[in-house]
Amino acid sequence: MKLIADLHIHSVLSPCGDFRMTPCNIVRRVKEVGLNLFSITDHNSIGNLLSFKKVAERENLKFIFGMEVQTEEEVHVLTYFDSYESIRRVWDIIYKKLPAVNNNPDYFGEQILVNENDEIVGFEEKLLLNSVRISVEELAKLVKENRGIAIPAHINSFAFSILTQLGFIPDHNLFSLLEISNKKDAKKLKEKFNFLKNFNFVSFSDAHYLKDIGRSITIFYLEENDDLIFAFNKGKVKIGRLQDDE
Repeated sequence: MKLIADLHIHSVLSPCGDFRMTPCNIVRRVKEVGLNLFSITDHNSIGNLLSFKKVAERENLKFIFGMEVQTEEEVHVLTYFDSYESIRRVWDIIYKKLPAVNNNPDYFGEQILVNENDEIVGFEEKLLLNSVRISVEELAKLVKENRGIAIPAHINSFAFSILTQLGFIPDHNLFSLLEISNKKDAKKLKEKFNFLKNFNFVSFSDAHYLKDIGRSITIFYLEENDDLIFAFNKGKVKIGRLQDDE
């Protein structure tokens, strides 16, 4: 089975996300650009995931539950789970460790909760753009204990990257994949950082706007009986932009 995936997309729940990043709009765009697998990875939150799951099922698209966590080292880590129950257990811990600071919508933007019909059902009051009181290693272990996978995000970025914040990968056994913003950076990164040579890279869009969905993708090849997390850990991935898809 061939899955063309963008697994780093923000919804209207992320205060930095555009107000058009709603379930119906995102799913429509996902289909337009030819993806058949996507995930929503809002900052430190899972509040809109079930709404996206409903729309994805309605449109016969594969969907994986995700969340982007900002650790105490200010490293962004993507986390993925096959079940809502698993990600909910992890999020319960993450939310308690998120500082009790209220969002200022005028400064940071609204944090909007929506249903599967793009209707506003509420607002997240706690500011999601903060570091959680959990380390990179602690987070990766927590995710693994709950049958998920943790992927350090945009490691070639100048901000919130494990390379800029730590300068190394703390425990190679906790990570099987690393995300880069552009596949062209893969060779250069492995030449610069020798310890990256044994890692597989994935690339996603980190879309905050509809137009950016699918600008960078990863193609996953799965056996019919594989679940997605198992397939991730197998490390057989191909990275490319949509126009590079074969």
